[in-house]
Amino acid sequence: MGTPDRRRRSRSGQLRDALIWGAVLGAAAGAVLGHAIDGVGAGLGALIGMAVNAPAEALAVITRGPAAPSPLWRRILSSALLMALFGALLGLIYDAPLFIAVLSGGLLGLLGLRPLKVAIGLAVGAVVGALLQALDDSLAPALVAAAVTIAYRAIAAFAYRNRPLVRVMAEEVPASELRYVVPFEARSKYVGADYVEQLAKVRGGTFRRNPPDIGILASLDSLRGPTFDPARVHPLIREFYEHTSRFRLSIVPEWRQWMKPGYEIFKRLVAEPLGQAAIPSNIEEAQRGMVSTIDTIDLDDDEEIDIRGWIRTFADSGKPIYVGIYTTFRHEGRGYVSVGFPIPSANFTATLLPRNIGDHDLLLTSRTDLPFPGHYLSSVDSERDALTVVKLLAFQEEIHVYVVDGELKTDHSFSLARQRFLTLHYEIERLAV
Repeated sequence: MGTPDRRRRSRSGQLRDALIWGAVLGAAAGAVLGHAIDGVGAGLGALIGMAVNAPAEALAVITRGPAAPSPLWRRILSSALLMALFGALLGLIYDAPLFIAVLSGGLLGLLGLRPLKVAIGLAVGAVVGALLQALDDSLAPALVAAAVTIAYRAIAAFAYRNRPLVRVMAEEVPASELRYVVPFEARSKYVGADYVEQLAKVRGGTFRRNPPDIGILASLDSLRGPTFDPARVHPLIREFYEHTSRFRLSIVPEWRQWMKPGYEIFKRLVAEPLGQAAIPSNIEEAQRGMVSTIDTIDLDDDEEIDIRGWIRTFADSGKPIYVGIYTTFRHEGRGYVSVGFPIPSANFTATLLPRNIGDHDLLLTSRTDLPFPGHYLSSVDSERDALTVVKLLAFQEEIHVYVVDGELKTDHSFSLARQRFLTLHYEIERLAV
């Protein structure tokens, strides 16, 4: 008889979690919705919410197949309950139905990660809000937000029925089976510039901070494949990847205006407190300067580097901009670069395909029909060696590295649904020996 797979939680454990969290969400949302309905009240509303949502969560767990998303009805119900809580909080500021509806629709559209979904969310919010305000201008904010959510999610599900935003790739499988994902998470609420040193302590490896003449890749030859011949790359580009510490970087961000306000909120509320992905949002901030270091870990004392972390911090404060773990892997004669960005109990990984472009340039891209390149969000349980991974289908990234008049440059662009929202322009200067 085979031993049980300890990576996967038992069905009873999954059901228990579903019932607990379903009851909590149902009670909280039910209370604010019940309070908004005459003759129900918060107490009875909470009981009804628990009685409906907890079994619904359990049913979703029972009927959901391995590595499959929750059913649509379940996602709509959960969204409506969460947005009811959001609407109740928003109503403390201003409780006009139209105001609540438009803001709720706009938030839902933003979470959809597509510019068109923002427009759909605002339009649905405006229409639903106007109708509800015409019917009853004193309608409770929780009810308004929930109604907008149901209408928006139904319309978006129909409009994007053949264009999903995510695909579940794996559920609680060992890291060795998912080489396109970097399986390193943050074990605290702050990532920070000392992450690699902390990882070395957890993994029992030998840590070195910014050893001399180190690169983010051991050799560009590891990326050889049908689309990439390392021999064609300009020698300065090879030197940069294999001896990154020889270079100094400066950055000029180019944000699209439609994304910049949302990123400013994300940076202040999430990135800076997290110590990860705090990209400069304007030239003035970029001019503070950047310090780049590469930290390494040797896991088995064989003098071979097993883990390379590239850490960038602001020169004036030492606060982290970016903490990435760089890896490469090969599959069926192709080499790939995977960069993992640790976050609490999870990891965001960008896996990119190398290409030759022009005479001597290098392009790293996620825009390909090959299965591995792309962007992955992974829930990481290192104790059980269990990864649950979703692929973000609407996110694209390209890194164009080139040489102009003997100077090394990089244009690093990011897109959502083919709409570019950010390009980081790097000037890369070789330090004097």
